[in-house]
Formats: sequence, C-alpha cells, structure tokens
Amino acid sequence: MIRLPKVLVVFACCFWVVSAQSQSYISRLWNTKKYEAITEYAPKGQTLSGQDNVYIGRAFMALDPPQPMSALTHYDLAIAKRWQREDLYFFRSEANYEIKNYDAALADLEVCLQMRPNYQKYLLSKAGIAYEKGDKELAYNTYYTLSELYDKQTPYFMLVVINIERERYVKAQEQIEDNLLRFERGKEFWTFTAEQEVELEWRIFKDYPKALKAQEALLSFKPDHTPYLINRLLLLRVTQNDTLAAIAEEDFQKRYNTNAIPLEYYKKGSFKVNERFTTNGVVEDFRYFRPRLFDGKKYSRFYVSDNNRVVGEHWASLQISPTDSTQKLWKFYNGVTTRYTPASDTSYLGFSSLFAMPDSAFTIRASGEIRMGFDTLEQQLQNDSLPKVLLPKDTVPVEGKLPVIPEQSDSTGVREGL
Repeated sequence: MIRLPKVLVVFACCFWVVSAQSQSYISRLWNTKKYEAITEYAPKGQTLSGQDNVYIGRAFMALDPPQPMSALTHYDLAIAKRWQREDLYFFRSEANYEIKNYDAALADLEVCLQMRPNYQKYLLSKAGIAYEKGDKELAYNTYYTLSELYDKQTPYFMLVVINIERERYVKAQEQIEDNLLRFERGKEFWTFTAEQEVELEWRIFKDYPKALKAQEALLSFKPDHTPYLINRLLLLRVTQNDTLAAIAEEDFQKRYNTNAIPLEYYKKGSFKVNERFTTNGVVEDFRYFRPRLFDGKKYSRFYVSDNNRVVGEHWASLQISPTDSTQKLWKFYNGVTTRYTPASDTSYLGFSSLFAMPDSAFTIRASGEIRMGFDTLEQQLQNDSLPKVLLPKDTVPVEGKLPVIPEQSDSTGVREGL
C-alpha cells in the first residue's frame, strides 16, 4: 500500500473543501436541470453571488415560455456584483433580443466581441439581430466579415439575400453563381440558392431559359414539390414550349385526381397555368380542378393591377352542342357578354385563341338551343324539337263552350273547388 506524504493529503483535503464551497447549491441544481427550483431563489438575488444570479437568469430563460424580463433583472445584478464574463453579456443579449430590444442586444454583443474579437458565435448573432432590426448595412458587413473568416454557408447565403433586398441584382447574381458551386447539390443551402436563381433570372433579368434550367435542377431533387411543378409549367409557357407545357398541365391534373398535391390546392380548387406582365399589371390564367364547383368554368383569365387588385375576369367553359353530341362548344364570357363557338381545341391553347377570334366567329347562343326569353313564339311553334302536349279527352271544349273540368274530391268525397 502506497502512503502519500502528509503534506499532499492536507493539500488534497483543502482543495476538495474549496471546490465544494465554490460550487453552490444553485449551480448543482443547474447541472440537474431543475430550472423551476432555481427560480425559487429569485427573491434572494441581492444576497446571492454574481454567478448564482447568472444561473437564476438562465433558468428563467429555460422555462417554457421563457421569462426574459426576470432574467434581465438577475443578469443586471450579476454585473453589479462585478461578475464580468463575456458569456454573461451574451446571455443578456439573448434576453434583450427576446423582448425585441435590438439596440441593447447589439450593445451587449459588442462587449462580447471586445472580450473575444471575431468570435464566430457572437458575429453570427450580431448579424442576425442587425438584419431583423432592419440595419442591412451592419448585417451585410458582419456577414461579409464572417465569410472572410469562416467557411460557413449562412453568411454566403445571407449576403445574396441582402443584396437582392437592396436591389443590387448584378452583385447578387455573381454571388449566386459562386454559391451554387460552393454548396453541395441537393442540400439545404444549395436548394435555397437555386430558388434565388430562379426568381432572379425570371423576375429581374427575364432570362427565362436560364430560370427554367435552374427550376429543372431543383425538380431533379424534389420531383413532387408542387410549387416547383407550377413554376416549371409557367416557365414552359413563357418560353413557348407549348407541347411540354400541355403535358405539365395534364400531369398536375392527374396529381390532383390521385390526391398527390397539398390540401391547400384542393381548398383553392385551381392552379396557375400562365402569367404575363403588361404595362398596366399582370395577366394570370388559371385552370380549375373541378369545373362543376365553379359554374362549369375550365379556365379563367384574371387582370391584376399594380396594387394587386383583380380588376377583371374572362372565363370559358365547355359544353355539349345541342345539335351534335359529338361536338363541344366553348362558352366564353369576354367581360361583357357570354357567347358560343365550336371547340376544336379544348386545351389551354384553345382557350387562349378565343381572345384573338373576331366577333363573327361567335354566336349569342349555342346552335339549336332554345331560350324562352329570346326566341319568338313563331320560332318556337315552327321548331320540331318542341314537345307536343295533348289535352286530356275530358277537357276538350265543346263548340262555343268552356272546357269541361273534371270533378275532384278529397279523401272524404267532398268536391273541392280548383
């Protein structure tokens, strides 16, 4: 058995006693995650050490929901008791952020960065709070510093976000192209960046083939993502790939029929099949999943103003010709009247062609259709399709007399007057 010298034994005992005393009961509660028990010591905050007040503040932030105002009280007490630690100011920054006191949160982070310059966690928090506050210049500069110091995906991506929001589109385009090479294909940040490319090339630079290529790349990883499918359909229309657009439209209809799209689309009952921008606003075309729920409409064209208000609608539905059951007719409302024309093409292209047809190609009503309010009595009598209703024999009038009305009686046999 090895015996330690008495001096070492005494030193070890003293070290154990000091360590036990330095770890307070509250800190031991923290190690066991008993946050509610820790907050019960809050009324004694003035008499507790700075470290214990930090634990109480963190316990308040660990509750569900957090209590940042109570946490701030104890963080301030810890600072007053000269507990000067960088993590204390970071904790206080988190509490200030929780109550949307962004200026105070950023000030605490500056203290953290003075104690530990260029620390990644502090810089990320500073950039995020500055962005949420609306200080995009500070956010951009901080993210740029991060991208120079650390090879992290968030700063690279956020630089593009801020440049797009500040309408610095050319710079954003350059950064997008770099990020698509930097990020792993199919992963989260690559997906975000590819989506940025679709929107930028489509909406800003009007490079529709490039936008379509980026959209196809996204679909190669998420082939069933509904917004991607609609974007591809719209881009196929704008690039005049009519055959592929028709296939994409029917594919979307099949997905609806097999319950393969999100519920929100079923509630809406339609999906966009084309859009184009004009000097006065946007023209948007929609196809209805189930025409019977929308008065038989198959397609509608909406005219949307610059302030996003619908200022007009033209629509078309299909119906069987009254004279030929093998032929379909377009029932077309042009904003003023409803008119009819043969439907040789019942697809979206057929709907689009209605707007270019001359008035002479339409009729007020479908051929063979009778409308009591519009046809004259003579036309009705001459039309062989009208059913002939014979009068009963007992109501045939005698010459010069009124018709004989048969007697009627109820269940009691008493005659009732008509």
